[in-house]
Amino acid sequence: MNILYYIIIYIIGTVFGSFFTLAIYRIPLKKDITHERSFCPNCNHKLVFWDMIPVVSYLLYRGKCRYCGEKIRIRYLLLEVISGFIFLIEYIFLNMTFPYFDISKIIFYISFIFMYITIVIICGIDKEYRKIHLGVLLFGFIAYGIYILYLYITQKTGVYRYGIYLVLMSVLCILYTTFLKLKAERKYILEVLMFLVYLTAVLGLELMLVVIALTLVLIGINQLLLYIRKVLKDKPDILQENFIPKVRIGFFLGVSSIIIKIIETYLEYH
Repeated sequence: MNILYYIIIYIIGTVFGSFFTLAIYRIPLKKDITHERSFCPNCNHKLVFWDMIPVVSYLLYRGKCRYCGEKIRIRYLLLEVISGFIFLIEYIFLNMTFPYFDISKIIFYISFIFMYITIVIICGIDKEYRKIHLGVLLFGFIAYGIYILYLYITQKTGVYRYGIYLVLMSVLCILYTTFLKLKAERKYILEVLMFLVYLTAVLGLELMLVVIALTLVLIGINQLLLYIRKVLKDKPDILQENFIPKVRIGFFLGVSSIIIKIIETYLEYH
């Protein structure tokens, strides 16, 4: 019987993955993400239900728009598949067995989903534009604050640590909005710092140190692979200033955080 619930959880995860692709595309363009129907960005044709079935529609139409034939980036499929697996893995690691759910596990799982939503959208936008979207970050911070409030009410967990991070976030936001004429690079550093504060509030300082270590490893591997590809393709001078690409720090921080959070769940409940 558990297999049926596993399939349901996986499908729910793929639906969220489909929503992420929409949000990552529309939020930077300041378009509505809840009321406006999905459409093909190439021909603007409104999509119907069977055009938007996660994973299935992509495979059925061979990764192309059914109306104009424009190729759809494979990242849409990958995000749906990966989101499904992450929803399922977290569910399994929590030892959740329907219908005998522990309310504390349900709340924890929901808080994980909100964290995952925040991080994935931030990662997607950062990957495309090298920018941490502050609106999405604020959403994640508020969602986690509600979870902290729940823990305080039910388990008398202290809220002082969260208060400190809230103050830090507020100070960084004031700096960010005050110095609007900062260069793009410096604004990005401030955005990354705010993202770090959010992740530290969610994961704790000790886990955050592990996240930073993993982030550095992933960035190093990525830069090495980029260099190898560049050498094989163009054979550039390694000393050229324009050779070193600008690193999407937020993207790698987000990926590392999700990995560490899932590992933490496994270790805590097994």
